[in-house]
Amino acid sequence: MFVFARAFFVVPLAALLVSAALSHAAWAADPVEVFIDGRDPAFLVVQGVAADASDQAFSEMEGYATLDGVSMVAWNQFRENAESLLGAHIVKNEYPGASIVLGVVALVKKYPGRPFAITWNGGLAVAFQDYQHAVETYRAYLDNAQTYEQRRLETAQSDPLNPQNQLAALLDR
Repeated sequence: MFVFARAFFVVPLAALLVSAALSHAAWAADPVEVFIDGRDPAFLVVQGVAADASDQAFSEMEGYATLDGVSMVAWNQFRENAESLLGAHIVKNEYPGASIVLGVVALVKKYPGRPFAITWNGGLAVAFQDYQHAVETYRAYLDNAQTYEQRRLETAQSDPLNPQNQLAALLDR
């Protein structure tokens, strides 16, 4: 039984690296649709839906897609409009050198059925702890942006949402 658990929803990454990743993932069959869940302001979840997804899984995702802030879009539409669909969710881009939108498109192609999220600050969430961290940092930012900035002294290596750490590993780069 497919159960969608929203809470479990991870270089400067130059365009060249992302293009290479997209080419590397070319062996994988394109997803037919992409599930997008933007109900939580701290992160936007995307998940590819493969052609061989069970009818029950597809039906459950379509049911969720009737909720406000949730949608299903065709893969080609997602790929062509990824910047507007995903980039609009970024409140404050803390990783301006990372190509997070192109990276997430590559991840959805390479791993259909696995949820990924773009976070409010342009990061990438792949594990439960990443989602929790995104929620906590978003709340801290909303509570007091100045204090948030003063405390945000994480190094790139220790930042769990840093797309440079996540994308390279997930895209075998």
